[in-house]
Amino acid sequence: MSQRTTPRKPATLKPLPVGFHGDAYLLRLVDAIAPRCSSFIETGCNVGSTASYVARTYPTLRISTCEPDPEAFDVAERTLAMCPSATVVNEPSPGFLHALFDAEPSMRDELHLCWLDAHGYGFDWPLADEVAFLTSRCAGAFLFIDDFQVPGRPDFAFDAYEGQVCGLDLVRPALTPGKRYDLYLPRYTEHTSPHHPLVGTALIVFGPEFALPADLRDEFTCERIDA
Repeated sequence: MSQRTTPRKPATLKPLPVGFHGDAYLLRLVDAIAPRCSSFIETGCNVGSTASYVARTYPTLRISTCEPDPEAFDVAERTLAMCPSATVVNEPSPGFLHALFDAEPSMRDELHLCWLDAHGYGFDWPLADEVAFLTSRCAGAFLFIDDFQVPGRPDFAFDAYEGQVCGLDLVRPALTPGKRYDLYLPRYTEHTSPHHPLVGTALIVFGPEFALPADLRDEFTCERIDA
């Protein structure tokens, strides 16, 4: 079993030039999804690497992100200072999400690209609350969950802490019933990032019709999951 056993905060708080771990397959999947969305919602932005990458690469997206760690937030705020489409707040994700949708009720009917990354070591994870909120409040979304356990693939790192495993058993009970959910998981083996090892990432799609681009059909699995 491959899992992180050290704190996720980097030794030096310096943003990377690319988001989504710099994983080429994941970046191509995001490329297929981002043009369909109106906003990018991120929980746990750390120093802002992925949010700033999204701001540069998809300038039409409205970007909302949060980071509760004060030191990482300070770096993220500086990283995103030149990104007029981005807003970053220094608070945990449950309050951030509620405030975001309360302030902009029309977001309920929009399509969102989400990057859920507020899990790690030394605290109770808000991941289940995030999934429950987004699947109940949004008509449709593409929910990427970082550091996700890929069954049968120990080469993909995932987060686990005090009996919590970032995986389907944690997420499934949080899905709002009555909706169709499709789960996409990586099945490629190539390590493409110069910055990170292979890291498991799940994509849960609900609302819109979605099919993998032809060039990615052999690189990701897809299955229907029930709430």
